[in-house]
Amino acid sequence: MESRLTIQNIYSIIEYMIRAMKRGNMRSRLTDHLIDAILHGELRPGDRIVEGKLARQLQVGQSTLREALQELEHRGLVTKRENRGTFVTKLTTKDVEGIYAVRLELEPLAASLAHSRLTPEHAARLNHFVDMMESARLRRDLFEILRNDLAFHQHIWKLSDNTALERALNLVCAPLFAFYLLRISSGAPAYDFNKDAYDFSRDNQEHYALLESLKKGAAEDVRQSFREMIEGFRVRHLRHVQSVESTRDAMAVPEIQPARAAETPAAKEDLIP
Repeated sequence: MESRLTIQNIYSIIEYMIRAMKRGNMRSRLTDHLIDAILHGELRPGDRIVEGKLARQLQVGQSTLREALQELEHRGLVTKRENRGTFVTKLTTKDVEGIYAVRLELEPLAASLAHSRLTPEHAARLNHFVDMMESARLRRDLFEILRNDLAFHQHIWKLSDNTALERALNLVCAPLFAFYLLRISSGAPAYDFNKDAYDFSRDNQEHYALLESLKKGAAEDVRQSFREMIEGFRVRHLRHVQSVESTRDAMAVPEIQPARAAETPAAKEDLIP
C-alpha cells in the first residue's frame, strides 16, 4: 500500500511539473507577444491594460496574463498604479535623462569586466550584431537596428559575468530601447529617416569602435571609451526624442471641448488596441 501511494505521489509530482512547464511556456510566449505589441505600437505608451478584457481577447487565463505583466513590469515596460490599474510605461525626456545617469555609471564597469573575458568567438558575435545594424540602416529598418543594438549591449553585459550588474542594466536600459523605437514608430507618423536628429551611420561606426576598444584596450581605457560613447548616445537620443515630441505637438489638432465632455471615462480607460 505504501509503495502504491509513493508511486501515486511521484506521478502527481510529474503531472504537476508538466503543467507548470506548459504554463511557463505559455507565460513566456505571452510575454513575447505583449513585448512585440508594445514595440509595434499596438499597445501605446500611456494605454491602460484591462486584464480581464485583454485575457479574453488573447484567450488566456487572467493568472497567466498577470504573470506576464509582472515580467513586463520588471523590465520597466508597464507600470502599476495603485487603485488605477496597469499602464504601458510612458517615458519622458526626464526619464531618459535618469536612465542615462545610471547607464553612464554601470555600463562602462560592465565593459571593463567583459574585456578580460572576451574571446574571438565573442568578438565575432558582437561584430555580427553591428553588421546587422549597418545592414538594417541601409534598408531603413529601424526596428532591426534597435533590436541588434540592444543585443550588442546585452552580450557585453552578460560577458561581465556579474549577474547583479547584468540584471540592473537590463532593467534600466531595455525600456529606453523599446520606447525610443515607440517614439518614432507610433509617436511620429511623418518621421523622416534622413533627419539629422539621430545619425544612425555614426552610431554604427561608434559601435565598431567600442568593439575595437574591447579587443585591444586596457580595462581602464575600455571603461573610458564606453563612458564617452554612451554620453554621445545620450545627447543624440535626447535630441531625437525632443524632435519627435515637437513634431507631434505641432501636428496635434486642438480638441473641441463639447466633444471631449461627451467622452465617458470608462470608454477611454478601457480601450485596448
